[in-house]
Amino acid sequence: MIAGVDKNIEAAGRKARKEFFSELVRSQGLTKIAVAHTASDRVETFMMNLLRGSGSEGLVSMAPASGITVRPLIETPRPEIEAYLRDQNQAWCSDSTNFDLRFARNRLRQVVIPDLSAGFNPRLLETLGKTLEILADEDAWMRSITDPWLNVNGTKQDDEFVLDVHALKPAPAAFVRRILRGALRHAGSELHDVRFEHIEAIRRLLESGKSGKLVEIPGGLVVAREFDRLIFRERATAPDDYDYELTIPGQIRIPELAKVFRAEIVDKEADETSPERIFVDGESIGPCVRIRNWKPGDYYRPVGWPAGKLKKLFQRARIPRSHRRNWPVVVANSTIVWVASFPVSREFAPGACSQRIVAIEALPV
Repeated sequence: MIAGVDKNIEAAGRKARKEFFSELVRSQGLTKIAVAHTASDRVETFMMNLLRGSGSEGLVSMAPASGITVRPLIETPRPEIEAYLRDQNQAWCSDSTNFDLRFARNRLRQVVIPDLSAGFNPRLLETLGKTLEILADEDAWMRSITDPWLNVNGTKQDDEFVLDVHALKPAPAAFVRRILRGALRHAGSELHDVRFEHIEAIRRLLESGKSGKLVEIPGGLVVAREFDRLIFRERATAPDDYDYELTIPGQIRIPELAKVFRAEIVDKEADETSPERIFVDGESIGPCVRIRNWKPGDYYRPVGWPAGKLKKLFQRARIPRSHRRNWPVVVANSTIVWVASFPVSREFAPGACSQRIVAIEALPV
């Protein structure tokens, strides 16, 4: 059940139980899972999360109802339930691992909470239960503000969740932290092991001069600042390099881009322009060109633009860093002829004396 898990057996057991009951609900056409968490369990979870440094959202876990899970005993302390069962002569089973003090929760249950009750407040469970009720109400109020904000200002784009930096930057810190946690959920995170430090690192991406920076989040997500956008997405593996030959005339399909590049000889340079179609002096490029991905150090001299490193041109054109690695570059004898969406290179632009004009274009598959 927990093969390969060597850090937290209890957490692995909870995960396995959750998956088992969720599958049971799906397979049997059921609608709810009732679990036997008590008020004592809720206080223990509150204490555990408090000691881990959780914010108010983490402190109010174990709601009476959450999704398909309901907790009918969540307001009743464990001793009261056990007393009732004894009165009914009803036996119950106790998990022997609940008494193993090697586990932090068991130490909290068996040692810390009884000591706090004896030394400070004999009605500790009841007192903390009231505190939890206050926090839960405040948490619900804050969700009523942040959830609509996310629905209006957050957008789902393919496999990414995107926030507008300018809409979020002036907001109070507490509001921003809530929004960032909500955005992580929208991107697929369950917020396991997401700590205060991670949220603060994301919050710093809102500062000026942070475009191109990213923060890695436990669970396989990254948050990247790309110009005026904050993007939440799964951590991607670096794409492989590609390099294809395009004969003139001819065409080649490039699966990495889901595009077809086509070269044809035309009578003259057309008047219309397109970011995906350029005209080249055919005598300057020979019988073929190569199409490859961008590489650091590429130097480009596009018509109408200042010459320079392609990286700088990407920045000027506000092309996100995540898109650059796979960006198609057309080269002839190691010299850049064209970078898709930019003008043709000056060295290869047709002139008044050009006898042979080649049109190169990129088409979606």
